[in-house]
Amino acid sequence: MNTNLKVVIKVLLITLFINQGFSQSKTGRINGYLRDAETGEPLLHANVSLKQTGIGAASNNSGYYIITGIPPGNYILQIMMMGYDRTEREIAVVGGLEERHDFEIAPSSIEGEEVVVTGDRQRFEKQIEVSAVSLSMRDVKTMPAFVEADIFRTLQLLPGVQSSSDFSSALVVRGGSPDENLIMLDGIEIYNPFHLGGVFSTFNADAIADAEFLAGGFPARYGNRISSVLSITGREGDSKHHKFFEDKALGEYFDVSQVRGEVNLLSSKLLAEGPLYKGSWMLSGRRTYFDQVAKLYYWAKDEPMDWKYYFYDVQGKIVQNINATNRLAFSHYAGKDRISFDLEQSENEVFFGWDWGNTTNSAEWRWVPNSKFVSTLSMANTVYKFDVDLGYEVKDSTGASAGTNFIVYNEIDDWTIKENLDYYISSEHTVTLGLEAKNLGIQFRIGSGEINFIDDNEKNMIYSGILQEKWQPNPVIMLQAGMRLTKYSAHDDLYYEPRLGFKYLLSTNLALKGAWGIYNQFLFTAQDEDAILSIVDFWNPVPENYDAKSVQHFILGLEQWLGDGWYTSAEAYYKPYKNTMVINPNQNYENPDDDYTEGTAEVLGAEILLKKNTGKLTGWLGFSYMESNQEFDFNGDGKIIESDGEIYSSKYDQPYSVNLVMNYSPSKKNSFGLTLTSSSSNLYTPTVGYTYTQHGSGYDITNPYTDLTQIKGTRNSARYPNYFRVDLSYAREIQPFGIDGLFKVQVINVTNHFNTFFYNWDLSAGTVEGIGMFPFLPTFGVEFKL
Repeated sequence: MNTNLKVVIKVLLITLFINQGFSQSKTGRINGYLRDAETGEPLLHANVSLKQTGIGAASNNSGYYIITGIPPGNYILQIMMMGYDRTEREIAVVGGLEERHDFEIAPSSIEGEEVVVTGDRQRFEKQIEVSAVSLSMRDVKTMPAFVEADIFRTLQLLPGVQSSSDFSSALVVRGGSPDENLIMLDGIEIYNPFHLGGVFSTFNADAIADAEFLAGGFPARYGNRISSVLSITGREGDSKHHKFFEDKALGEYFDVSQVRGEVNLLSSKLLAEGPLYKGSWMLSGRRTYFDQVAKLYYWAKDEPMDWKYYFYDVQGKIVQNINATNRLAFSHYAGKDRISFDLEQSENEVFFGWDWGNTTNSAEWRWVPNSKFVSTLSMANTVYKFDVDLGYEVKDSTGASAGTNFIVYNEIDDWTIKENLDYYISSEHTVTLGLEAKNLGIQFRIGSGEINFIDDNEKNMIYSGILQEKWQPNPVIMLQAGMRLTKYSAHDDLYYEPRLGFKYLLSTNLALKGAWGIYNQFLFTAQDEDAILSIVDFWNPVPENYDAKSVQHFILGLEQWLGDGWYTSAEAYYKPYKNTMVINPNQNYENPDDDYTEGTAEVLGAEILLKKNTGKLTGWLGFSYMESNQEFDFNGDGKIIESDGEIYSSKYDQPYSVNLVMNYSPSKKNSFGLTLTSSSSNLYTPTVGYTYTQHGSGYDITNPYTDLTQIKGTRNSARYPNYFRVDLSYAREIQPFGIDGLFKVQVINVTNHFNTFFYNWDLSAGTVEGIGMFPFLPTFGVEFKL
């Protein structure tokens, strides 16, 4: 056992047994839930405090809060949250006892620049996690977007987060590949959450309540990813209003409170919600209509339509509050892309079909027996499928036909059960215990007709246990130590993943923070280092003859609370990869054990964020620097040599990036948005010349050297021109025919700046052409609410 591991275990054991005398303590505690008085939905990240004491907490993503270690006495308990009325209640705290205080808080009708102390202040004082950002849907929906609001596009505007191109909403976080991000919806893991080859994410912003993003140094409760965590909480639905059945017997059990939707140039969306017995329900759906518009076009021209493309997604949630201490929640998500076309060439026919998407279902039981414990037990199933079918049929002169098909199929069937127990020992100590079991069934098949060239069908188990202690020995020091133990069934080893975090308040408004941890990953996508665009990822378990992907996070930073809704932070990080994998460019296809090449990598960088959360003008300014280098022994000679292209910068290496995000609401009816991005572009391997070859597709025995081939330079030694883009948006509330609505106009790339996607070399002409990304592109849409 190494020294670092011993230190972590000692810290955990010591802190677990400190301050065990709470049951005899003279202090009291209060807890409860905060909900919107109009809809019944949880209020997230609200500030809950005892007036004029400095004692308080922030509500979590369930609207739950707990304050411990309160000296006996009379207090005024106050709730403050942006957009809601300030609420106060007189309470009496008795030593050794606990009280529950639930609140339903009314939205505020006051407009203006009044400064409201939100839960962000409490999180500044109490939250230890570094590199953490919470995004409300107000942040997402008020900024310019490509056609419609997209949470992934919003995250790409944060420092340390980048996209590989305009055509991808996948997240590249601090140099890590997109498969290294843990993406969850209501605690359910989502694989490849993108539509249209990555242009759009699968999440409907109208159905999202909150998104918590951790760019690094995340605690022990998260595992099997090594770069970042995005945890999305879905809306629960309006449980207060009755639109159809209020005076009928059915209304006691079910009703509809409201229906809202959106129509834009990409798709149509619809969301319905309402009360359901002792809780609520919410259902949203979205579908593109490319195929339906095209169908009308071909019908008008009286021509057959030989292609089809569409995508859809459906998201739903049911919540039942069994009693004051027990709550059940059921979540569902389904999303799918479908491409198909038929080609007829003379007597031959070609059929092509391509489907991919996710289906998830989960059940969660939350039990809060008292203010000491919160237990969350969940079971979830996620199925991701990728299916390509290419068929070919030939007819001869007699009319007889023969054909074959080519298939590519990838499936993940993930069953997960986990229990998480938070134990609030005292105001100084909180212990978290967790168990998780994951059953991964993964299929990968490539074949033609009845013959399978590759037919892998694997089942692996991942068992994890976590122990975490949050300790605040005094008002200015907070420590968090955790351990995650993981057993991956394909490996004999037991993986130890210690995590440490701290925060030290240098003054009332200035804090020093840091984190260190070891992270392992057992599921990955095969990465082609030279691929320009990855449309769909193939997921694979780490084979038994390869090590798990592994990295350490070292993070140190400062954060400053500036007041009046202003906040700033600066962080530096270092990520040494003990092991990473790419596709082996020299693999022997007859050898099933050399598909990948293992190597090491180093990523280091720094980030600065200035953010304003309240008032008519909100947004942020972010700056980041990142350097990423990799080493692989591609030729297998036991030496790693730079001149052989084995030491090189990652294609995600980004020396600088600047993002400006501004949202301005001069009145309740009007809002404006602006985003500006200026950054280094991707690296690429340049073409330095060309030569004749006899291995091309046009081989001629009479003149074998007729084909040209590129001569490549050093791997990733050139960079595309710097990236620059400005987007604008405007939204106005409208009421056509008495229906509440919102009209939106968005302009992408206002300056029409040419951002290079890749270079296309025409070897025969000796010319090169730059292929660009999004040009000047205006879009519009209309939202409505019934």
